[in-house]
Order: sequence, then C-alpha cells, then structure tokens
Amino acid sequence: MAGLLAIGAITSIGFGAILTFAVDWQWRSADRPLVGLIMMAVGAIALAAATSVDRQERGTGKSP
Repeated sequence: MAGLLAIGAITSIGFGAILTFAVDWQWRSADRPLVGLIMMAVGAIALAAATSVDRQERGTGKSP
C-alpha cells in the first residue's frame, strides 16, 4: 500500500511542478501557480506518510 501512495505522491509533486513552472496559460477561476504549489505540498506530505508507513511495515522505524 505504501508503494502506491508513494507513486501518487511523486505524481502529485510532478504535476504541481509542471503547473507552477512550465505552463504559461491562465485560469479565470484559480491562480495556477498557487494550485501547483498546493499540489507539491500535498505530494510532499503524502511522500513522508508513505515513507513512514513503509518503515513501520518493515520494522525499521520502531523505537526501543
């Protein structure tokens, strides 16, 4: 399950970066760079969650 979450997180970061830095068109109803930044932030949080879940499943993130 953590692998699928990580793939979605990386995809979200990628699409967010494309919206923020590589696209010139504008939306009337939303600020495109802000939407891209939000997507990148959500992707980073999801990637951290996927890493945490993966460590807990493997048993390497347990504290003594």
